[in-house]
Amino acid sequence: MSQRTYVVTGSSSGIGAATAALLAAQGHRAIGVDLHGADVDTDLGTTSGRSSMVERVRSLSGGALDGVIACAGVTSEAAVAVNYFGMVATLEGLRPLLAASTAPRAVAVASLASLLGPDEQTVEACLRGDEAGAIARSLEGEVGYMSSKAALCRWVRRNAALPQWAGAGIPLNAIAPARS
Repeated sequence: MSQRTYVVTGSSSGIGAATAALLAAQGHRAIGVDLHGADVDTDLGTTSGRSSMVERVRSLSGGALDGVIACAGVTSEAAVAVNYFGMVATLEGLRPLLAASTAPRAVAVASLASLLGPDEQTVEACLRGDEAGAIARSLEGEVGYMSSKAALCRWVRRNAALPQWAGAGIPLNAIAPARS
């Protein structure tokens, strides 16, 4: 198997760190993105951090990616900004780089918590692209987390079959890991 180039957000801890380590062990290149200690240090909870991530990844990758694994996530009051808007900006911002691959792939890490009672008004604000409204509406802690992950799952379902994803030969999926 030839070396492939991936971006892994949330690469400094948890699922992101394990994924980046596995890819490297398999001989692939993993460009890590996180707040600190990554190839790209940035805050995906901010518009400027998302933009700088896309530009830095474009530079580091040479303009082409084989995969995006969007793992970054938080359970704090920043959940909506990072878990939904940061994830969507990562996937949409890096989609042009995926289009340069002969076998691109994209995945977002969701959560089974998305099924545990999200705030529907927060979810709908996310899906409308109303970041300020979604953040204002969301509650701290688990409700914001659940709502952000529910919105992400719905975004993936709504976008995966669109021309810019499936129509361009770029599979887009979400996974929902859980503890056993």
